[in-house]
Amino acid sequence: MLIKIAWRNIWRSKGRSMVVMGSIIVGIWALISAVGFMNGFMVGYMADIINHDISNIQIHNPEFKSDQEVKYVIPDGKKKVNEIRKWTEVEGATSRIIVSGMIASARKGSAVQIRGVDKSNEAKVTELDSLVNEGTYFDGIKRNPILLGKKLAEELKVKVKSKVILTFMDESGTPISARFRVAGIINTSSVNLNEMTAFVLNEDIGRLLGSYEIHEIAILTMPRIEEEVVLNKYNDLFKGDLVETWTQVAPELELLNEMYGSMMYVLVFIVMMALVFGIVNTMLMAVLERIRELGMLMAVGMTRIKVFLMVLLETIFLGILGSPIGLFFGWLMMYYYTTNGIDLSAYSEGLESFGYSSILYPYVDSSTYLIVTVSVIITAFIGAVYPAWKAIKLKPVEALHAI
Repeated sequence: MLIKIAWRNIWRSKGRSMVVMGSIIVGIWALISAVGFMNGFMVGYMADIINHDISNIQIHNPEFKSDQEVKYVIPDGKKKVNEIRKWTEVEGATSRIIVSGMIASARKGSAVQIRGVDKSNEAKVTELDSLVNEGTYFDGIKRNPILLGKKLAEELKVKVKSKVILTFMDESGTPISARFRVAGIINTSSVNLNEMTAFVLNEDIGRLLGSYEIHEIAILTMPRIEEEVVLNKYNDLFKGDLVETWTQVAPELELLNEMYGSMMYVLVFIVMMALVFGIVNTMLMAVLERIRELGMLMAVGMTRIKVFLMVLLETIFLGILGSPIGLFFGWLMMYYYTTNGIDLSAYSEGLESFGYSSILYPYVDSSTYLIVTVSVIITAFIGAVYPAWKAIKLKPVEALHAI
């Protein structure tokens, strides 16, 4: 009976009920949109760095991480990377020769990390070939091809097929200079790749160094495979190497992920507080408009607890009715923008300086829809507590004589 009365009550004043439902719809839509856009910025930023630069796991000589000297190679590195490629948990693995040096054009010079790569396996692990937007992926140049980031190429004032000079030291400390020709220019949101890295082939840099020993192994794990599984397997088979997941290679990304989680809680709290005050205001108005009715109900025998529950049920019903609509609008927006993206190319220069892509793809996990809905309904319930408490504090005799 109490449920039936509460259901009928919400339709007695359609305008007031629509205000509460509208608050709930907007609250759910706003939360889903906010989560989606923040996911698009933060997760997209992290995914670009992980997928195109550091990968899921990196392996080094323990000494190389601190000094990055040419002599600190991975013992039997080529044998190890070939073995890793056979593992079912691994989608791809590539070997790299890493050297710090200088790059110079006819007009300007700059410090750079020279990254020797395995052409086919690097493309499989980091999709480096997909980042080339001018020229080719090491093709079309007969001797010493090189790939440069767009920002680095602009700084050096070079273009495809321009000549650059790389200068670095071999294991004995002897300076080496060699001429390379730009095969392609890559464009990525990663500041490291765009401004501070030059890609050459392992065989070219190895020939100049007089050694083809590798300094780094990058591993791409299979989807839904935890990095620790591959890390533990490697440590069981090979001893003495430094094996790190992306959270250890780039701890700033882990910190960013934690900050993002904190920001989400703050955002949810702000939206929920705004929604609570809206519901309190509307339901309190509803209670004050029905003083005589509530007084009569208590006068004919309805207990205060039932009056309290009746007001709560009215708000919960409105929440249940408004939630699917809010979910639909939120899902519709995310579906559209996840498919088409949001073009922020007008702000591309500023975004790329912080490592963000100029195309934003918001997305929301399936579990987020349920969490947001439950959160809003709980908030609606909390927002109805004060008006319901106000209702049971009424004295029947005074309520019956209220104007």
